[in-house]
Amino acid sequence: MSDTIRHQPITVRPLTPDHLDAAAEVLALAFSEEPGNRVLLPDPDDRLRLLRTAARNQLRAGLPLGTVHVATLEDRLGGVAIWHPPGPRGTSLPTTLRAARDTLTGVPVLARQLPTVATVLARNLSGTASMVLRRRRGVARASAEASWHLAFLATDPELRGRGLARALLDRQLTRCDEDHAPAWLETTDPVNPPLYERFGFVVTTHLDRAGWLPGLWIMRREPR
Repeated sequence: MSDTIRHQPITVRPLTPDHLDAAAEVLALAFSEEPGNRVLLPDPDDRLRLLRTAARNQLRAGLPLGTVHVATLEDRLGGVAIWHPPGPRGTSLPTTLRAARDTLTGVPVLARQLPTVATVLARNLSGTASMVLRRRRGVARASAEASWHLAFLATDPELRGRGLARALLDRQLTRCDEDHAPAWLETTDPVNPPLYERFGFVVTTHLDRAGWLPGLWIMRREPR
């Protein structure tokens, strides 16, 4: 398969280092809207700062694998998909050191949010323990066999409805079908499961009101 697939005027290609900051911004903006993140990190500015740091770390870890894809629309990066391939994954020393450095710079921001985070976790302590165990079992079931994991899929809120998410999903799901490999994902946003069902994913585990989250949906797609 070619490394670049065009869905005019959308172009999907593997992430390169020069687009890392733009991709991190798309991820941070998209996931700042997730219900669980809004509850856990209510300050919007601090939430964005922490999510940018987390996004950069995730993107750097995926860069050497070539399984992070970006979608551009009219020369604007508007979508990102981070896929984890089957099998164990390692992280290089430079990537680990950069992640540690970025995490340290985020400590003051995280410290401001700690009282709220601690309060939310304390209120949901009993439910959280159960959620963690049920999630672990659900992930084990959904990720059975040599399966691809859609870790993150995000589009710029200003470019939603333009086909970016579809182009990103088509890019990797075509490969899954060619390789006869399943795929799985999890989401905490109740809006997402019906959208993923259009691409062949089915809910294998659903946790209603999972701790401070409105719910958790674990989904799996068999190859076509």
